[in-house]
Amino acid sequence: MAFPIKSFAGALGIAAGALALFAAPAARAEEDVWPTLKQQNFGDRPIAAEDGMVVLEVPGTAEDAALVPLTVRVPPSVTQDLKSLTLIIDKNPSPVVAVLTFGPAAGKGGERNFSTRVRIDMFSHVRAILETQDGTLHMASKFVAAAGGCGAMQAKDPDTENVDLGKMIVKTFPPALDANPIWSAQVMIKHPNSNGMQLDINTANVIPARFVKDVIVKRDGEVVFSMESSFSISTNPNFRFTFGRGSQNNLDVAITDTNGAVFTARSEPMS
Repeated sequence: MAFPIKSFAGALGIAAGALALFAAPAARAEEDVWPTLKQQNFGDRPIAAEDGMVVLEVPGTAEDAALVPLTVRVPPSVTQDLKSLTLIIDKNPSPVVAVLTFGPAAGKGGERNFSTRVRIDMFSHVRAILETQDGTLHMASKFVAAAGGCGAMQAKDPDTENVDLGKMIVKTFPPALDANPIWSAQVMIKHPNSNGMQLDINTANVIPARFVKDVIVKRDGEVVFSMESSFSISTNPNFRFTFGRGSQNNLDVAITDTNGAVFTARSEPMS
């Protein structure tokens, strides 16, 4: 039985279209926007890339583009005080994910780290740019195959997502060795972190943007870090980080969202 030419051509067209659609994120990812982003955020300042001062851990292929785990580590060999950390996802609608400014309680003398979960909109480089107290910049980057994380349809009822909005849990964890001056902590907050591009699965209407924009963490009254964040942080923000040992090691956390709501919580050291 002969296969009709029109049907065959149509099948080829559909296949080609599917291949083009699949390849689109990778093709767009090839457009190098980093030079522009670098100029916008750091001007002409030199950035030392992959020099071992900062390490970025992120999966090469994301299982869920709306919940991509990201960890930044500063090895113990780095003895300088830390000034800032900038997280960038080149191809996101809001490329600058977060900027952390470190305070006197950030600590030193051991490995320092920061972890969270992010949304990735399309195949993109993810970057962590560390500034040490002497003003030098150091970068680690990874390419991540992920798509659709920013516009993914909201799978839950938005009204349900807002129940207990702002409820926060703050935990601290002492080091395994008493001599280690670096403690670790975790902050979790119930917040939809809506970015204004997601659809309500029940109504197909756009969910208004409302996300965490400012975070400040203090240990015994001294700043560990302040952070300006964007909607590239995933729903129900979760932050793990280190801080320097203090006298009491109590953490106070204040989080402000784009609606102007302020949420606060306090921890006590775990035994």
